[in-house]
Amino acid sequence: MRIHLSDGQVLEVTRRHIVAAVAVVLLVLLAYTVFTSVFQVDPREEGVVLTLGTHTRTVGPGLYVKWPYPISRVYIVPTQVVDEEKFGYRTDEQGRRMMETYESERHMLTGDLNIVLAGWDVQFTRHEPEKYLFNVEDPEETLRDIAQSVMRETLGDMASIRSLTVGRAEIIEQARRRIQQQVDRFDMGIRISEVNLTFVDPPPPVQSAFDDLNKAVQDADRFFQEASRQYEERVPQARGAAQRRQRVAEGHRDRRVERAEGQAARFNAMLEQYRQAPEVTRERLFLETMEQTLGGVDRVILIDPDLDSILPHWGLDGERP
Repeated sequence: MRIHLSDGQVLEVTRRHIVAAVAVVLLVLLAYTVFTSVFQVDPREEGVVLTLGTHTRTVGPGLYVKWPYPISRVYIVPTQVVDEEKFGYRTDEQGRRMMETYESERHMLTGDLNIVLAGWDVQFTRHEPEKYLFNVEDPEETLRDIAQSVMRETLGDMASIRSLTVGRAEIIEQARRRIQQQVDRFDMGIRISEVNLTFVDPPPPVQSAFDDLNKAVQDADRFFQEASRQYEERVPQARGAAQRRQRVAEGHRDRRVERAEGQAARFNAMLEQYRQAPEVTRERLFLETMEQTLGGVDRVILIDPDLDSILPHWGLDGERP
């Protein structure tokens, strides 16, 4: 086959040349097909496969085959990676804060119409890659807008002193919950894992007054801790003393009750004997009483009421006086 060129030259093309050209084209098509049909998903990622512009499947980590491009496309989404968006500041490679160009993000208006300087970060994961890719055009920028709006709303509902001192935990929890609610509202496929309030500072003109206030708050907290420690020490001691006195009183009560019950039982038994033999019982009681009364006396003197004087006599113990 001869091909006449425009400059008058003749190019002779043989069957061998045609076969070689077709083979090259086929090899290129085969390489392109293999290159665009095989894809790999790393362990911390998921792959979203589109066929003719329609979502057909979502695959986890591994090696997969799809239709070649442009029939089929795959988008790799790092679903197991925790990303972070910073507000009011940025950090360099050494971890140092850079805040010079982020004044607009840092200035916040509180509920009592005061200004505070706040810096925070939002940590999130992409747990639903299809929604993350297709429901919102720019998920990260949308998340930044939501986070700034929520933080301004949260600080706008709180007094400046509270936000600067004891309200940090409340701010963090409310901001995380509200950001997640807005993200779910737009169905962005993002899960907010944590919100960190890096700093909340007063403006420089009132920094010294805030330092005095902060010192007073720390003193009050220290006094409370000391009072709590003394409470923990003294209350158990007082309770132990009260329990000890209660046990002593209960023992004394039990002894008195037992003694009274014994005396009552003895009296009832004696009364029964008296009813059966009054004279004998009366005599026995008299003798027992006299024995108890005179049992410890060393010398006994008997006096006859008819005598004018006391006469010596033999003692009851057998000895001569």
